[in-house]
Amino acid sequence: MRPLTRRRSARPGARAWATAAVTVVALAAALLVVTGCSCPVPEPAGDETVMTYPTDELPMSSMALIDAAVRSGSLEYSTGLLYKVYVMFEPGSLPPEFASEVPSKCGTPLISEVQRNWNLISQDDRAEISRYIEPIGVPGDSDTQLDDVTPDRLENEREKLD
Repeated sequence: MRPLTRRRSARPGARAWATAAVTVVALAAALLVVTGCSCPVPEPAGDETVMTYPTDELPMSSMALIDAAVRSGSLEYSTGLLYKVYVMFEPGSLPPEFASEVPSKCGTPLISEVQRNWNLISQDDRAEISRYIEPIGVPGDSDTQLDDVTPDRLENEREKLD
């Protein structure tokens, strides 16, 4: 019986070739990094326009900007609601730092939020918001104004339109 010996590769020098190939690839990558970092960025001439490229960052709507300011603590919740009301009903009254070209989609969630959190809104902000949104009812008030939407009233309104 023959003693076990280590088998050699079928091709002599295969390991040397593999090592050389890895070294060449590593040197090529290093050369690309060095030349890419050392090349100066060309500056546009005065008469050329600067190209802009799209980024992953999407522009924010006014509502999103206001929400971010409230979350960060730089804007009070009550004032944030007032600014959101301005977004929907009177955009010209909105402070410039919250103005955005991105349109706000729907005001229904805002109206619901104002009505739900009416007791959290300061008196001054309530007075201003009341110009645009009438609350359903004050907590503890027996008149919820929900009886305004009755079949009789709807029929009466339809007759006025005809």
